[in-house]
Amino acid sequence: MNFKKKLRIYSRALKRRTIGLSYGDTWQGKDNQFYEDMYKHGFKKNEDFIKYLQNKSNVKSILEIGCGTGVYPIKYKELFENKEYCGIDVSKSAIKYCKKNSKFDFICGDYTKLNLDKKFDLVFSHGVINHIPDIELFFKKIIEITKKFAYIQASHGYFPDLEEHRMVWAENEGIYNTDLSVKQTNETLKKYGLEENEFVIRSQETGSEETSTVIEITRKDT
Repeated sequence: MNFKKKLRIYSRALKRRTIGLSYGDTWQGKDNQFYEDMYKHGFKKNEDFIKYLQNKSNVKSILEIGCGTGVYPIKYKELFENKEYCGIDVSKSAIKYCKKNSKFDFICGDYTKLNLDKKFDLVFSHGVINHIPDIELFFKKIIEITKKFAYIQASHGYFPDLEEHRMVWAENEGIYNTDLSVKQTNETLKKYGLEENEFVIRSQETGSEETSTVIEITRKDT
């Protein structure tokens, strides 16, 4: 390990002990094995998404929010052949890895703060929504940017009886840990223009004796 990398690790450890982490710091410096392990932990939800994508023959452009080190566009690149894929992630090291190992497009940044100049046929995201500070804005921007479909997976379980999102700031991790309320999600999607027949909120097994929440959006006005 070179000196600069050691210094970065030491600086993050010192910051964690003294003032905690700021949002986004958590994901900096995570290697590809970290993302591979996360992927393997929930293999059934990944199978669910792959099957979903395979049934969308009319999708030509795809945006992934929270692409990490590119498990989908690298490990399953055949799914994106002849398609325009773009991945976004807040981690500089993850995006650097993606650009080195994939021919697709990648952007480093916080999706809720980016102003993209185009729309996509499909927008998808796995596990990101559980850790962001502004869930309503996250949904709003996805609804605005998708031309046809969106697939959003929340990894902390399925909560049909929860009146509001249960958000906890984990200071030493620099992230929010949120249980997503199905009721509040339903209200938010309608608030930003979707009709009842344009989305489904359902539970999904992860393969790790857990469940996740999946939100599928299908725009009818395009």
